[in-house]
Amino acid sequence: MSEPSAANPTVPPDTTGNRQRRRVRWLPRKLAVPPIIVNIPQFRLFAFRTSNDFAQDILQMNVIVGATFDGRETPVFSAQMRYIVLNPYWDVPYAIMKREQLPEIESDSEWVARNHFQIVDGQGDDARPVPVTAENVRLLARGTLRLRQEPGPGNALGRVKFMFPNRHNVYLHDTPARALFAASRRAFSHGCIRVADPMALLAHVLRDDPQWTPARIAQALEGPAATRIALTHPIPVFILYGTALATEAGDVLFFEDIYAQDAKLARLLAAHSYI
Repeated sequence: MSEPSAANPTVPPDTTGNRQRRRVRWLPRKLAVPPIIVNIPQFRLFAFRTSNDFAQDILQMNVIVGATFDGRETPVFSAQMRYIVLNPYWDVPYAIMKREQLPEIESDSEWVARNHFQIVDGQGDDARPVPVTAENVRLLARGTLRLRQEPGPGNALGRVKFMFPNRHNVYLHDTPARALFAASRRAFSHGCIRVADPMALLAHVLRDDPQWTPARIAQALEGPAATRIALTHPIPVFILYGTALATEAGDVLFFEDIYAQDAKLARLLAAHSYI
């Protein structure tokens, strides 16, 4: 965390605690519905079972967040989780496709099928796959067609994604890259948030929906097709950035300012005479 020092004289004289209090004030004073909260610098998710802020009432798990370069940082925002997709397609964002997959496709037309991708015409899961021809690759490069990865064990989103529509196109999802959770500094994604225990989070989100029993969920996951489940009640999701956290036991935890946001916030608050 960046604090005032001779080596860093541009940071205004504000403590990390003051900045965290400012961030907390941006949240609702009272949560009417149990939320899901992700604290980016902590690499941690908190799914509340009640509106009370007690550890015993919260499902907690590690997460992987956006990398610290190339604009891949996970943004801070709030939204409403409205649906889940089991066995999802990965609809590759255009910028990622153009930078990462397109060079592979242009050099090897068999790459698409070999890696379980499809070039498709349309926006939904029912979009029509088209052949990997030179013309269709040109249309893909222009953004007229799009690239998606088929459901399956190697899919980048794993077996489930949790959708809370937002302008950042960020969501929670499973991942086949389980080894990355062993790292203490888990900033590896393109911006979306990978969860360590997607099945526990899935059970939590569907806990009040009697239609989706564990047996029915298991059956859907075993099938080859994507299954969309609308939530009976939206769940508020808060993606936060807190480098200091007071625990229920009274301890204060500090986390690395991975996106260098503390100094930026201090300068903005000082400029508006908020500190």
